[in-house]
Amino acid sequence: MFSNEPVQNWAQILDEADLPHVYFITFAALLSSIFSVVLPWFVTQFVITKLAYLIIPTEDADFIVKQYLPELKVAVKDIKLTRAEADTVVEKFIGMIMKIIYAFLW
Repeated sequence: MFSNEPVQNWAQILDEADLPHVYFITFAALLSSIFSVVLPWFVTQFVITKLAYLIIPTEDADFIVKQYLPELKVAVKDIKLTRAEADTVVEKFIGMIMKIIYAFLW
């Protein structure tokens, strides 16, 4: 999609792309996925459900809780990370959050 385009066209390409532009769902799905591989499932489900209905619009929260989480549970059921791998994922997640916060503050 980008390989043959100059950088100055990338924003327009993204805006016109046939993909969801609902970032509430994107970030909720990313957070859910990270939690699901690092934490036990019951903790992931509880935390994501509470956060979704607290932070994002109800329609998006319904999608995350009622559609995405059940599918995610099936997708990650066989993923077992070692403690070192989980620590690496958490470190990268914290770094990502710090960059997002910095971007909003900048």
